[in-house]
Formats: sequence, structure tokens, C-alpha cells
Amino acid sequence: MTDRPEGRARRLSEALAYFFDHVEDIRRQLAEEESRAAVDALLLAVRDDGDVDAAVRRLNARMRAERDALGLYGRTRATGAQLAGIGGTGRGPAVYLCPHRRCLRHHWADDTADAPPTCDQDGAPLRLKRL
Repeated sequence: MTDRPEGRARRLSEALAYFFDHVEDIRRQLAEEESRAAVDALLLAVRDDGDVDAAVRRLNARMRAERDALGLYGRTRATGAQLAGIGGTGRGPAVYLCPHRRCLRHHWADDTADAPPTCDQDGAPLRLKRL
């Protein structure tokens, strides 16, 4: 999964979300100066639009080197944590769209609906799409 671009993006997004939620805890747990410098390097990479992926990998390696078995990536599995605009789980809101892809009509999906809404032109059911 992570060899595909969307898998790598999701993994990076989850790692960053975890990092920003726990940055002070991570910093406190790191004993070596080189590891704490990796935290600062990641913050700088995000702020200055640097190589964030490399900075995340470096911090993960430093955490693992300090006997943190999970590292940065291991704590993000199945948490659903993500940053807006970077990757995603594909579990966004559901919307019904034109079944023929001809118009912009849409209808937000509702869990209480018995059946999908239909096309005003020919009665075909609208197609369900996750944003």
C-alpha cells in the first residue's frame, strides 16, 4: 500500500497528524541531542516548505534508534488521524451525483433514505460518491 502515491501520502499525513498532536511528548522522550534536532528539523521543514517526507523519516529513525519500537509511523496505524489536504482515508462525506455525468445536480447522502434519489430526466438512480 505505501509504495503507491496515495498510500505514501496517507502515511505521511497520519505521521504528521500524530507528530503535531504529540510534539512535546515526543521531544521529552528523546534523550539524544541528534534526536531532538530531528524534531526541530521536521518543524522547520513544515514551516519552510522543505522536504517534509525526509524529515519525518529521519525523526522516525531517531525514535527507533532510541529504542522506541513503534517510532512515528507505528503509532498512526488505524488511528484515522490525518491532516487536511494530505492524503486521506476515502471516508469523506457521501454525495449522490448525476448518473450520466452530464449535469452538476447533487444530493447529500442521508443514512435515513430508503433509496437513492433519481435523475429528473430519466428516473435513473443517482450514483453514490465519497468526497
